[in-house]
Formats: sequence, C-alpha cells, structure tokens
Amino acid sequence: MTKAILSTRYPEYAEQLSKRGYETIPSDTVENFIGYEQDHADMQCLILDDTAFVLRCCEGLINRLKSTCNVVLCGDDIQGEYPRNVALNAAQVGKTLICRTDTLDDRVKDYCRKYGYELLRVRQGYAKCSCTVVSDHAIITADNGIYQALQGSKIEILLIEQGRVALKGAEYGFIGGASGYDRNAGILYFTGNINTHPDAERILYFCEKQHTKVISLSDNPLVDTGGILFC
Repeated sequence: MTKAILSTRYPEYAEQLSKRGYETIPSDTVENFIGYEQDHADMQCLILDDTAFVLRCCEGLINRLKSTCNVVLCGDDIQGEYPRNVALNAAQVGKTLICRTDTLDDRVKDYCRKYGYELLRVRQGYAKCSCTVVSDHAIITADNGIYQALQGSKIEILLIEQGRVALKGAEYGFIGGASGYDRNAGILYFTGNINTHPDAERILYFCEKQHTKVISLSDNPLVDTGGILFC
C-alpha cells in the first residue's frame, strides 16, 4: 500500500486519501520552526526511491517509516530560521533534484552522487514548497527565480501567478505546498480545489499534456499544508 505523508492539521485531506487506498502517515511537529511550518511534511522529509531522509527530531515519522523505507537521519544543524530550516526542502523531478545546494543536507548530496541524481541549483531554499511536480520531467511554479534557473534544462515548466494559495500566518502559501504527486499512479493531488486558482485552465492543460491525472481533495480554495509526500 502506498503511504501518503501529510500534516495532521487538515484531517479532511488524510480522510480523502484513505478513501482512495492510501495509508496516511502524519507529519511531526518541529517546535523550533515558525508556527505555520512546524507540521509541514516537506520541511521534515525527502523521499528518493526507497530512501526516506528525515529530520532526526521527527521521531514519530521515523518510527512510522522505518518498516518500509531505508530511513536516513538528517538535520544535525537544523535551526528554526531560514535558510537553516530547509535542509530537506528539495523537489525531485526524475533524476534531477531542484534545491538550494548550500543548505541541502550532506547525506542527500552523497546519495545523489552515488545514484546519479543531478543537483539543479536554485536560490530559493523552499524549492519543494515552490514546485508542484507534475511528472518526471515537468513542474509548475510561481517562483520566477526557479523558472529562470530551469531555462535550458530538460524540465518543462509552467510559470503561474504568485499567491492565490492560503497559508495561515503568512501573506500567502506556495503551490507545491498545496499539492502532492504520486508518480507510481501518475496522479497529482491538490489540497483544495484547483479550479479556484486563476490559472486553473492552464494548469489542467499542462497536466493533461504530461498525461497526469488531477484530483482536487476538497471544494475549498487551495491551502498550503506542507505538501503530500508519497512512498
């Protein structure tokens, strides 16, 4: 059974995923993170192949993953303020990892070198938050810096309007934090209704071209929950 890791702050999304056959795993609470980041899965964990890189302070998440994943403990120098909080915030697109390389955990870098992943450097430390992965060669982002950095790469990019995603306590959230891509099923899930986004038509067409099915997990506006990680 595929596992879906997501915040416990929004149980309605875990319920919807459970109905679709996923085993849902709650994220932990990292108390030294900013309040609205404390429960975000994309700040606590990075899944590459059958390996889960997890902040060592996330004991609950570690215990729930170790029976099915090779768990690597990370975040020796993790701190609450940016950019010392984004050691695992990277977006996997096929064999490419979009990330801020100077803050990426060294264990992830070692794994990428060993298993042939390319590190594609961007200035945005919240790379996973900022990218909705659509396929193994395509992303959606509202971050112009990421859009510019990926020009000339093999990754197809859809640049959308910034904002339009709720995140309580912040001016706005990120589209990557309001989504999760199950690459084994070829399904992209949104936490909220993608049709509430002003670029919905472009987003849906882009996903269709990638042969990716889109499912909205509620009828509410999009909300940044820290993303959904599948393993």
